[in-house]
Amino acid sequence: MRRDPRLVPLSREHHAALRLARALVAGTGVAMLVQMRAELQAHFDEEERDLLPVLRAAGERALADRLLREHAQLNALFDAAAAGRRCAEAGEALTAHVRFEEREMFPAVEAALVPA
Repeated sequence: MRRDPRLVPLSREHHAALRLARALVAGTGVAMLVQMRAELQAHFDEEERDLLPVLRAAGERALADRLLREHAQLNALFDAAAAGRRCAEAGEALTAHVRFEEREMFPAVEAALVPA
């Protein structure tokens, strides 16, 4: 699926997130999570800053609310996983979140964006 060029960098970052998710599920991702934590937060911040207004302006409040809810949930799970707890749960939630963004949220954003 071709992405709007404005979403390509975020979509590419999802590949690294999925590698992390697999490692967390396998029980080998704590060090990777600690190393990637700032990058993950920057990704969340960018989505919230740049994509939430687009979703809200398009009337996609449920998608916007879900994005915020899942970011908060993931941050809590990342805290636990960094401490060696709930790693598999964090990995599974991260995988589900990336799928949500790629399959539901990004298409809604693309439909609402003004053509480049």
